[in-house]
Amino acid sequence: MKKEKILLIAGCSHAAGSEIDGDEDSQYNRDHSYGALVAKQLKRKPVSIAQVGATNTGISRQVMQWFHNCYNPDTMNVNVLVSWTEPTRLEVPSEKERNYQSASHATAWYEKGSDYFYKVIIGWNGGDDEEQRYTPDLHKFMTNHQPYLEYQTYQLILQIQYLLQSHRVPYMMLNAMPFFLDDINAIKNLLPMVDDNKYYQLNNKDEAFYQKYQKLGYVNDKAKYWHHGEEPHKLFADELINFNEEYKCLKR
Repeated sequence: MKKEKILLIAGCSHAAGSEIDGDEDSQYNRDHSYGALVAKQLKRKPVSIAQVGATNTGISRQVMQWFHNCYNPDTMNVNVLVSWTEPTRLEVPSEKERNYQSASHATAWYEKGSDYFYKVIIGWNGGDDEEQRYTPDLHKFMTNHQPYLEYQTYQLILQIQYLLQSHRVPYMMLNAMPFFLDDINAIKNLLPMVDDNKYYQLNNKDEAFYQKYQKLGYVNDKAKYWHHGEEPHKLFADELINFNEEYKCLKR
């Protein structure tokens, strides 16, 4: 049996191509995101499970749950592109079920476990009573303990790295949003364990997708939030393709 060639794309709104066409999520956005453009170059089907507003714990869960629920090594030839976001986002378990799929309605597969968390993002004070009750204190924690959040993100990176290695699945990682504290000792002790031949611009905050093209002057007039248009996605896809040609992270 010929296996279906898939590029699984995990991440936040940047990986989903949010607001390329002005909408928060759409099939057009996902089809023109940097991940889909890499998939096209590899002649693989893009399977975008990125979620708008995802945290790094949510991104790691996207990958783990997709492999648990969907992966069939007998019928699928899978490569994975993992796009990490800013560490200063939290999600907190909650017994109240939320509906985040409404913001990610074009996703190829929705990680339902996300609905049993509430999200804490700097600048957002929460929507319902539970969020508004706890978010102010969590904002203080986030601003006072950024080293903890960044350290935990590297733990997630290693978790997914080892998961994919255990399945012998080719992968590439990258930063959609930057990390800032690679020079602290706790993180320095973890960095040598991250395979930098499979991580685009590891340890280089200036090369994170959103900030890089923002600093280069790209503006998306269609966007209400912080998201790029088509041209930065094309340019970033070219960067990833060039990296892949050198290090052979992903396979045709």
